[in-house]
Amino acid sequence: MMEKAGKYEFTIDAYLTDFRGKATLPMIGGFMLQAATKHADERGFGYSSMTLQQRVWVLSRIAIELFDYPKNDTVFVIKTWIVSVNRLFTERHFAFEDENGQKLGYGRSLWASIDLESRKPTNLLELYGLSDYINVGLEAPIEGLSKIPALKDNYEPATRFTVKYSDVDINKHLNSMKYIEHFVDVFDIDMFREKEIKRIEINYISEGKYGTDIDILKRNEDGDSYILEMKDGDNSVCSTRIIWKQIN
Repeated sequence: MMEKAGKYEFTIDAYLTDFRGKATLPMIGGFMLQAATKHADERGFGYSSMTLQQRVWVLSRIAIELFDYPKNDTVFVIKTWIVSVNRLFTERHFAFEDENGQKLGYGRSLWASIDLESRKPTNLLELYGLSDYINVGLEAPIEGLSKIPALKDNYEPATRFTVKYSDVDINKHLNSMKYIEHFVDVFDIDMFREKEIKRIEINYISEGKYGTDIDILKRNEDGDSYILEMKDGDNSVCSTRIIWKQIN
């Protein structure tokens, strides 16, 4: 049996960075998904194996917390492992490091599996080999995944966008990292000159479909914490809590 945790390296090229020369949050999220995909593929429950069983992985929740952002022309190392498995969900954690082993942050994620035809949840306990890779006693030392309150009042409309070709994934639904991209674009570039996002937590509620008009609502919880919600009419698509910190 392979080791329970996987380790993967990514090079931060200039096109992956922002005006500060640091990797963008959507790029970091994308690397996380690549690491999760490679880890699962190597251990027999990746995309190809799942589709043969008429199943597909669905990201339900994710949290990313960063002490520092990887910089241009450096190596970004991601370690990932499975923390728990039950009938409906499996939880996967991540550790972020530079090439010298310096910790840059951590991540947590919650995944479900759905049937390709019915789109209904499948029983993860029936998935061969998955539970064998639970890494007992090893957890990312950050706050857990939490419920994000719906914005029913005291919010402001932030922006609206239409789900287009470059937004969708293989299932023709809004790509998991595109949610992050649209959320962070709500904030003016001047905010990124003074602060950076310390933590982002996302609850994926329903699928943003191609051609849909999505409204983003925003509420400032306090000086550095915001809740944002994507809505398709009256239906909630996704919600996030973003916590900023002052740049030293």
